[in-house]
Amino acid sequence: MRLDVLVFGGGAAGLWCLDRLRRAGYHAIVLESKALGSGQTIQSQGIIHGGGKYALRGVRDFAAVRATSSMPERWRQSLVGAIEPDLSGTQIISTKCHLWLPRGSVVARLQSFGFMSFVANAGLLATRPVKLSKAAWPEALRDCALAVYSLAEPVIATGSFLRALAARQKGFIFFYNGAAIEFAADGVRVGDVLLQPRAMVLAAGAGNGDLLSKAGLNADLMQSRPLGMVLLRGELPPLFGHCIVGGKTGLTITTPVPGIWQIGGEIAERLTHEKNLAAARAVALIEIRRWLPRLDLARAEIAIYRAVRAEARTAASRRPSGVHAHRAASGIVVAWPTKLSMAPVLAEEVFDILELDLKAPEGYDETPPWPTPAVARYPWEDAEWFAVN
Repeated sequence: MRLDVLVFGGGAAGLWCLDRLRRAGYHAIVLESKALGSGQTIQSQGIIHGGGKYALRGVRDFAAVRATSSMPERWRQSLVGAIEPDLSGTQIISTKCHLWLPRGSVVARLQSFGFMSFVANAGLLATRPVKLSKAAWPEALRDCALAVYSLAEPVIATGSFLRALAARQKGFIFFYNGAAIEFAADGVRVGDVLLQPRAMVLAAGAGNGDLLSKAGLNADLMQSRPLGMVLLRGELPPLFGHCIVGGKTGLTITTPVPGIWQIGGEIAERLTHEKNLAAARAVALIEIRRWLPRLDLARAEIAIYRAVRAEARTAASRRPSGVHAHRAASGIVVAWPTKLSMAPVLAEEVFDILELDLKAPEGYDETPPWPTPAVARYPWEDAEWFAVN
């Protein structure tokens, strides 16, 4: 079965690459071995970062600021159907995020926002942080913050985004048995089916490591950063944003559905290696109560879920600042977006590499006889919940 491009991975990266290729006329298909978005996309908090968190004094990642600064507007255009891909079927759960300085963090205020202002004035941020009057503060932050700023960074429901993007290429996204795959000189054999693509894109997140090994390539091109993400459930007011502590995002909180908070940030980094889940829950609650002391958790529940960020390997295993699209071998491109917001940029870089190699579509039209994968379940749907003590 001949085709132009075979894409591995049905998350944000793989689906966006598929859409870009097919809009240009290439016969491309996506193979997904689990469910659409399983892993990084469905586990993410859905924030379309525009560089604000990377401009903080404790981060100082200018490359990340530059890489992400235009992404909120790029996504907004797709989310309203003004440009391709039309993602108007995606649920936008918040049009902005907040940055807040908790009480007792005067040092963080001086460090973080003196530096943030510098970056904004230097033109590195596409949208400036706007200081809000107390009347405009989110309910959860009243009497808990010194100052609250607004950033024009939308937050999306990742499941609805996956459905919207996949629906555009219905009939070209397939579930396959990952254990049955074999890379050979004449193509890629999946069970009894031989696929003969002119090029391949490995955009399977953490699955890229196994694919690289099976293709006889260097799996050390990838690094993994595990996270201990926190979920809180109860009578919780909506909140979208970052708690700035010591020049970094101590807590990043989003409300994906009413009554549930998804919490990342520095706390997720701290819980990475805490194998005792009871201890991890205790540490998380200490931080939440410390920076949101008026939050009523009397009838709340808490859960921890493990997430893994798969990325291109960097010196000292630091988080890459931008996307990574690399020609790992003749006809094979390996790709990682680093952040959900960077998926459009990654797709363009992958497309540019492939267009140099392929020149033009060949006119193939066959597809394998496999079913379409479902969209992955959200972390809170399968979490093990515990009462907050």
